[in-house]
Amino acid sequence: MGTRKTTFEVVSLAAIAPLIGDAQILGEPEGTGAKTTARRILSVTYDPSLATTREMLFSSIGLHVTSALTLEDAIGLCQNKSFDLIVVGHSIPIDRRQLMVKGLRRCCDAPILALYRPVEPSLPGADYTFDSTQSPVALLAAITNILKSKTGPSLENASIS
Repeated sequence: MGTRKTTFEVVSLAAIAPLIGDAQILGEPEGTGAKTTARRILSVTYDPSLATTREMLFSSIGLHVTSALTLEDAIGLCQNKSFDLIVVGHSIPIDRRQLMVKGLRRCCDAPILALYRPVEPSLPGADYTFDSTQSPVALLAAITNILKSKTGPSLENASIS
């Protein structure tokens, strides 16, 4: 059995900086002095290192991130907290991701963004999909766009690219 090599992409602050301006919806409105509640994201992955990386990445634009490493934990969190978006990671096998989306859909009304690998089939039940081979900056832009337009998803399985 071959070993899987983990690769990491370094993202410069200059690449993220334009998104921070777009992310005013995620924190304090510019120039008002009024505070709003940071948008809450549930990040679900089976890989603890990806959970940590996503927490740091999503927090960099002002999101409040909670991570879950199992379906049971994710459902328990959804039953006890309100989230603005659920991100289901690509590290979860596709059959388990399908069960995850079904289970989360029953207990949480937040839109679901499913990360996928290009060789995988579409994921029924997800509100949005995102190609996990794209850059972290593209993922942040997609999340920012979803949260900006969050009055509910406008298209079932709308891909974000």
